[in-house]
Amino acid sequence: MIFRFVLIVFSMLILSTTASLAQNAKIAVLDVEKVLNDSLAGKSIQAQLSSRREAFQKEFSSRENNLVSAERSLIEKKADMSADNFAAKRKEFETQLLETRNLFQKRRNALDKGLSAALADLRKNVIEVAAKVADEGKHEIVLTRNSVVIVQKEMDITEAVLARLNSKIQSIKLDVVQ
Repeated sequence: MIFRFVLIVFSMLILSTTASLAQNAKIAVLDVEKVLNDSLAGKSIQAQLSSRREAFQKEFSSRENNLVSAERSLIEKKADMSADNFAAKRKEFETQLLETRNLFQKRRNALDKGLSAALADLRKNVIEVAAKVADEGKHEIVLTRNSVVIVQKEMDITEAVLARLNSKIQSIKLDVVQ
């Protein structure tokens, strides 16, 4: 019982101290998603990703069509082959299928890894620019827009960060190592 009372008093003390600090702090809000999506560098990453995915899709559609043709051919020729020859050809086809699946997975992982690296670089730049904008505006706390329900427009530094980021960096290379 005494422990509960001490815990409640302690919690109230911390909350009141935190509330008074927050009342005196100059707060800014940043819509990080908007900056990531609308920045020149973010659009550059998305364009490169789209291009890579399209090339990836074309390549694997072609490979898939070749495998379907090879499978049909194998089925059509089954009657003309010996059981051993058919088994060998089937095993060869299955090996091609497995290699294609592995290549698909490898390329997809490389694309995901490249995208993660590019986005990490973009986020690093966003944080650097946001820190400079916040420092210049003498903001002590910067909150993300998705953690705030209502905000005064004067507290929103999104456009300033976006403009400064666009002047700092226009593109980030989507590096896909295969």
